Amino acid sequence: MSVWSLLTRFVKSVFSNKEDADIDLIPSYLPMIPESQKEYYKSAHLTSMWASGYVQGIHNKLMNSGTGNEIVVVGAEYISGKPLGVKVVTSDNSDKVDEGLTKQLKEALRIDKFDKKNVKITELAGGGGVAAAKINIINGIPSVSVHSVDQFWIDFKNGVPERFNFFEEIPNANAYDKYFLVETREIKSWSNKTGKTAQGGFSTYSVCKIVGDDVKPIQEEALPDTIAKHIRENEIQLSKPISIGLSSLGAYLINNTPTNSRFTHLELGESDLSHCINFLFAVDYVFTIYMREGEKTKTKVAATERMFMKEKGKRGDKWSVNADEDYFMILKGSLDPGTTLKDTLQFIQGEFRDQSYRETMEYFAQKAVTKSGYNPNTFNLGNRDVKATEIYSLRDATMRKIDKKKQIIQNEYEALMWDFLYLLTDRKLDSNSRIIVEFPDPMSTNLSELSSTLNNMTSAQAMSVEEKVKMIHPKWDDKQVQEEVNRIYKENDIGEVPDPEAIGGAETRGG
Repeated sequence: MSVWSLLTRFVKSVFSNKEDADIDLIPSYLPMIPESQKEYYKSAHLTSMWASGYVQGIHNKLMNSGTGNEIVVVGAEYISGKPLGVKVVTSDNSDKVDEGLTKQLKEALRIDKFDKKNVKITELAGGGGVAAAKINIINGIPSVSVHSVDQFWIDFKNGVPERFNFFEEIPNANAYDKYFLVETREIKSWSNKTGKTAQGGFSTYSVCKIVGDDVKPIQEEALPDTIAKHIRENEIQLSKPISIGLSSLGAYLINNTPTNSRFTHLELGESDLSHCINFLFAVDYVFTIYMREGEKTKTKVAATERMFMKEKGKRGDKWSVNADEDYFMILKGSLDPGTTLKDTLQFIQGEFRDQSYRETMEYFAQKAVTKSGYNPNTFNLGNRDVKATEIYSLRDATMRKIDKKKQIIQNEYEALMWDFLYLLTDRKLDSNSRIIVEFPDPMSTNLSELSSTLNNMTSAQAMSVEEKVKMIHPKWDDKQVQEEVNRIYKENDIGEVPDPEAIGGAETRGG
């Protein structure tokens, strides 16, 4: 007889179909997703759970170290940890900032709490690979809502979103019946008053029921009472296209990456956790064993029978000894001849392999962070000796990934905010005006760490003055760097700046 471990069952679940998997990792909404995207959504659903810190079927048995959540949250912090820079530029070629519109847009975004939504967007995209933002009109005022990969799918045409489908499961007493409310955003055409064809974004709501692997649209008159009540209470009109007042869909796809290494045929981003799930599982697996061993090796008490107290219970007698008592009273005649008190009560302490577990967990955590595309030092991991030539590549790993994310998000944000301002100005915004979104510096320098690194490099004579200046001012060009080097040499009476191209003479280092 053999019993599969949790590790074996997890591996089997990842590579199995729903029918023979021990742990159900398949999302309930999957039948609604287009066939070409189903594998992507299964993967995205799994990475989203790891990013949230709880994987169904895994973390009800394993303790959670939170490594997956930390990777996503810290990565998002470098993008959205500080408020965005937003400005409206006039329609002429001067790129002059329109102070009035800029102030109006910033104030509206503040009221809409867009800074918090920005954090949510970057975290959801980092965890699931994609996120979506949607403009809604609430009491006549535009507002942005944020949606995870588990709340929408997109129908593409020629690689461009043609239709957004946002969905939510409607609460239902019958757990076996899954009803979903779906909002479809698409472009429709119509003839205006002058007889010309016009186009614009429309929103249409519908209800569908998932039965097995089939999706069945449900007409309003056939809705169960609980579902119909939900529709009425939320004042939703089914099957009626409603204009959103924009020429666009009013919905925006936020990809986490420009390409997808596994699903190359899809225009959908890749999660930060796509390539490190096995390492995340390993961290939590070792962490659980670590905590279990800590429990098993805690101090235990061995005592003679005479030191136990008997307590009668419904299910029989219970024996106990309170090792936390400061004093024990030995009754006359309770010691056998030749025995001492030490022989009656002993404390046993097992050996706890703390260091080996810590090293193993840190190894797997480093691998997870590296596979996610970040520098482990960003997460206070990878504390090892670093050569001077490695510093830039290590630091730039995180910066390169963040810069890629910023470029993707920036384009969508600028489109979103233009539409937002267009609705805010009652559709009177000049079509040639532009919104410019600027992200704060993605990686603020930790001065204490930088100072320590520079001191170590100076003591070891492992870095030139020029390289130190580049480290402190990574955005400076060669001319600015050289000017600073000259100032340092002059102010510190070091001498003349060495000429790296000199072959001999006083200017040559060591020459």
